[in-house]
Amino acid sequence: MKAFILVAFSLLSAAFALPTDDAFAGGYTEIDAIPAFDSLNGLEARTHQGTISSVDLLASCPGGPGSPNVGRADRCTLTDIVTNPDKRIWTTIGQPQLNCHGGVTPVNETLGGTTEVHQKITVSVELGFDIGAVKLGASVSTELGTSTTQSKTIMFAVLPGKQAVYLVGLNHKSRTGRVQVNYGSRQKGHYIWYTGARVTQVTPDPNDVEFDVYVSNCGANPYDLSQFNT
Repeated sequence: MKAFILVAFSLLSAAFALPTDDAFAGGYTEIDAIPAFDSLNGLEARTHQGTISSVDLLASCPGGPGSPNVGRADRCTLTDIVTNPDKRIWTTIGQPQLNCHGGVTPVNETLGGTTEVHQKITVSVELGFDIGAVKLGASVSTELGTSTTQSKTIMFAVLPGKQAVYLVGLNHKSRTGRVQVNYGSRQKGHYIWYTGARVTQVTPDPNDVEFDVYVSNCGANPYDLSQFNT
């Protein structure tokens, strides 16, 4: 009797186990995906009927372009999440103001204006479509929202031969995970799939903002912020 209970418990544990990192590492690439065991009756696990690429899974998410290889997903959520270090990302706010007409005195100009900074989503494989259009569910969202609007102006003396533009630097929260894709009907034997590819979500924090002025020589590209965004 004890032997029967142990066997039954072992079968149930195996049936309901979700994929581990070892499972992803063995036999699957990040282009591939791996299914989760979904609805099981008794102790019978369904036979794996093939794989679905991460590209097809993400294309099938709400907001995605769809794929002829798989049905439309009901929802997609980020899972197996790893929190990345914060990063401050700088962008211009308003138009550059120039003192490039051969004068010899500074010119007082108004710098700044309004800009909107959006959440960015990237993926570790080449998709062939805009991942930003894909709608990921509640677990990918944060209390910060998906965008923030920043407005500020200052008076600034632009020296002769120089140009100046106002900058806003928002701290961004970043996290990476795989996407869990849920279907209303079985896709190759399963309702739930996980992408092998990893998706990174970078969200601006409107509560952690810095401003600066970028001064460059006339003729330089005032929108080249590589020295700020290293």
